[in-house]
Amino acid sequence: MVHSAKEHYRQIFNRRTTGEVRTLAHIKRFLECLGGDVAFKSALSENVDNPRSVTARYGIEVDPMEMLPLWHSSYRKFYREPECASWPLAVTWREYMDEMVCHRDILRDQGNMSVASPRFHAWRERQMRRCDDVLGTSAESITHPVIAFELSEGCTGGCWFCGLSAGQFKGYFEYSKEHAHLWRGVAAAVPNSSRKSRSGGLAWNRHSNVD
Repeated sequence: MVHSAKEHYRQIFNRRTTGEVRTLAHIKRFLECLGGDVAFKSALSENVDNPRSVTARYGIEVDPMEMLPLWHSSYRKFYREPECASWPLAVTWREYMDEMVCHRDILRDQGNMSVASPRFHAWRERQMRRCDDVLGTSAESITHPVIAFELSEGCTGGCWFCGLSAGQFKGYFEYSKEHAHLWRGVAAAVPNSSRKSRSGGLAWNRHSNVD
């Protein structure tokens, strides 16, 4: 029985072999290129009968023909159907995503503060309903953590779709003995034994891109 989001997340990967995790990584890379690389998407549409020739150029080690329901318009209807078994990589990804959705729900549920802080809980519930109303299905990906630690001012990404309205990156919390002491004090002030605090995030508003 899973008791926390941390345990559930760990199990997602512990029960898979290194090869299976690598396969998931390459499927993810394929989907990222499909959604964010215009040249990749164009090349794929021009080589529908031989998509492997495209992915090979990008270093993607999975065969798109084994996951047609993930990307081909004529096959997407089979994604949640028994016929999807004909495309093993699509099944692999679907099972993984179902587990990640479950993990998301656990994180959201762990943030329940109805007993510890009823007023905060009521505010959080309003925010969740507001997001559901304004953002539609995309709101489902938000876990609404009850705490977050920002170790930088602003973000280097500048993504137009940022849900945090982060400003331009101005600097980060550099490591030093003084900062380490301060951070330990902050961490000690958070009830680490509480599952609610474990649903929080570190390095909030930080992105790996460089302006």
